[in-house]
Amino acid sequence: MQPDRHKWRNTLAEVISLINDLDPYGLEPGTAAGAPQDEYETEASPIASLLLNNGSVSRNQMDAIWQEWFHESLSQVIGDAEAERFCVSLNSLNDST
Repeated sequence: MQPDRHKWRNTLAEVISLINDLDPYGLEPGTAAGAPQDEYETEASPIASLLLNNGSVSRNQMDAIWQEWFHESLSQVIGDAEAERFCVSLNSLNDST
């Protein structure tokens, strides 16, 4: 089932916001001195797709997406405990829809 455009845009924006808040590389997206607001959109898109189509994203799936783009898992960058908390935050987005 394909999500409607409105739900897709909202979910993608929420995922980008969570990644920006996490800011795993200290890029300060959306700030005057930082990276563009949508800096992590490429990584956020497949995460949003999993959330909408599967209802959730696992830490392994998130790490695989990160690995594809950065050649390291997000868990390696931020640590296992923080990665687990981040997955919980991502999956809670479905609770608010």
